[in-house]
Amino acid sequence: FDLLVKAYPPRRGGGVGAFLCGLQPGEPAYFKLKPPRVIKGATDIAQLGLRHLGLVGGGTGLAPLLQIVRSLLADKQDTTRISLLCVNRHEADILMRDELDRLSIEHFQRFTLTYALTQPPSDWAGSWGRGDLAMAREALPSPGEDTLVLVCGTDGFVDHWAGAIERVYDE
Repeated sequence: FDLLVKAYPPRRGGGVGAFLCGLQPGEPAYFKLKPPRVIKGATDIAQLGLRHLGLVGGGTGLAPLLQIVRSLLADKQDTTRISLLCVNRHEADILMRDELDRLSIEHFQRFTLTYALTQPPSDWAGSWGRGDLAMAREALPSPGEDTLVLVCGTDGFVDHWAGAIERVYDE
């Protein structure tokens, strides 16, 4: 299996990336899997019968969203249109860019991709900023009963795009 890992310094509720990147080749790591996440009564997005799926990923928040993109595009029976807005600080921070670009070309009928940078270089032709209503309207699907938008990133990023979240930690 493939892992997409970035080694952020450990913090409360985080630090798995730093732990994994600190392992030596062949050194074991033991994990406990979370139970499947239920979204609108289903554990598989393909079961929702969506017409359009919007995804907003901030930095490493792309990792779980890319899994969704891969899964839906690999299913020849699925017709869900996918719009991914990938927000990063710098162009060099865009994770899995080659694969994202390839998928957007191979599946141009179903998969649209928008990059946005919060600290773009002067020659950046893409979107810029952390996100606002104009960016959402341009990059994401319009609201509707057969449309879903998922957001993944740091707590501050999710708060900016979707509202405050609450984390509960076992002491």
